[in-house]
Amino acid sequence: MKTLIVFSHSYYQQSRINRSMLETANTVPDVTIRNLDGLYGTDFSEIDVETEQKQLSENNRIVFQAPVFWFNVPPMLKAYMDRVFAHGWAYGSGGHALAGKQFQLVISAGSPQDKYRKGGLMLEELFKPVLTSAAFVGMVVQQPMITYGCMGMTEENLRQVCQNYKKLLQSN
Repeated sequence: MKTLIVFSHSYYQQSRINRSMLETANTVPDVTIRNLDGLYGTDFSEIDVETEQKQLSENNRIVFQAPVFWFNVPPMLKAYMDRVFAHGWAYGSGGHALAGKQFQLVISAGSPQDKYRKGGLMLEELFKPVLTSAAFVGMVVQQPMITYGCMGMTEENLRQVCQNYKKLLQSN
């Protein structure tokens, strides 16, 4: 299955977990990685909508990979959705370009899972807008892959996360 990973991380160079996951993804056949922050920096207006739409069109599975960024996705990933999932292309009259494609959200969280359950709110609930947006444009939304405790993760745990990610990317 041809897979496009749309990746955003405001501090990618300092990221041990996401860098390792992307290195692992790079070993899987038929995977293309678009590092938004690497391509466009922090200037949302630089997003090349036509190129990004072409990349989305050419793949069967779309993976959004990002860290938790103040209980949301990083700003560049949100801007990407705002600009690339355009009316008339992704939704609305004649907008069905993403319909039927698999959508996978892959999130990394620095703290352990119990830190995200304060007041009963679970981290998964914070990403409902992203998942709902994918469903709205006709994508088939898969169960998110969330990795907790990244700040204190052991090398063995990191290897296991990367193996799990590779299995996910190799699955149909």
